[in-house]
Amino acid sequence: MTKYWWVNHNQTFAHERGGGYLWSPKREASGARSQFYENMRSARAGDMVVSFADRRIKAIGRVASEAATAQKPTVFGGAGANWANSGWLLPVSWSSVHHEPRPVHYLADIGPLLPGKYSPINPKNGFGNQKAYLAEISEALFHKVLVLTGGPVADATPACEAETVIILAEDAEVQQLYQDMVLSDTERVNIIAARWGQGIFRAALLALDGACAITGVTDPRLLRASHIKPWRLCETAAERLAATNGLLLTPTFDHLFDKGLMTFDVNGQAVLSTALSSVDVDRLALEGAKAKYSLDPHAQYLAFHRQEIFLP
Repeated sequence: MTKYWWVNHNQTFAHERGGGYLWSPKREASGARSQFYENMRSARAGDMVVSFADRRIKAIGRVASEAATAQKPTVFGGAGANWANSGWLLPVSWSSVHHEPRPVHYLADIGPLLPGKYSPINPKNGFGNQKAYLAEISEALFHKVLVLTGGPVADATPACEAETVIILAEDAEVQQLYQDMVLSDTERVNIIAARWGQGIFRAALLALDGACAITGVTDPRLLRASHIKPWRLCETAAERLAATNGLLLTPTFDHLFDKGLMTFDVNGQAVLSTALSSVDVDRLALEGAKAKYSLDPHAQYLAFHRQEIFLP
């Protein structure tokens, strides 16, 4: 079912509009959780987004795919200087609108349709609420916006490809490692090899678990060594090389886990994202899937995956 969202992004509008995405940190600068940031991981392909910047409704967007964990875009520069470097990247195809109305001039129309909690706009003055970013709105409010703006113009900016953005960020990280003279050649090779699930990281994981966590397949040719806390988010070489920060999975399950479409609870039961259709869940025989062996050695990193990577 299509959901409707409203984003306040005055600081980053130009970059997000031109780049075909939304990006937010995962928490406030204080470390507190924000519903406006949590909404990033709830948006689904096909959802519609109202863009609000410079006190105007500036564009209409369509979500292209689910959010992914990604580094803060370098083009933001000084914008959001207090934001963490890791956040949610949501690919969105943007279109300009025929008219850019100011909500302050249409409070009689918009005000009654604003959500009572987590509203993006102050119903008394029409300004964006402080700390509000991505807010869920009603279909009625979205259609009112379409009337006020005259709807989108046929000039859509293609949504970015999250995977490409992530790969480019990782490539930049690899280049920094090549320049890190503190590391020995052997350390550098091992850390970089771990990015692709190879080298001593893979060998240690094969020795620790020896089989796909879901299927029990043991043939190394059919197994991928996947990081639980992604390589790009690891803060130390030790995290990147730790076997406890990895799972052996066959390709399909590796893909689901890496994209945050599947995770494991504390009992080793597979937990599936609502972004997966029931049809595909049946076709992949995912219902009721459980780890074939204890995942206790990986508990710390799996907790991170549930909180920071998984898309509920």
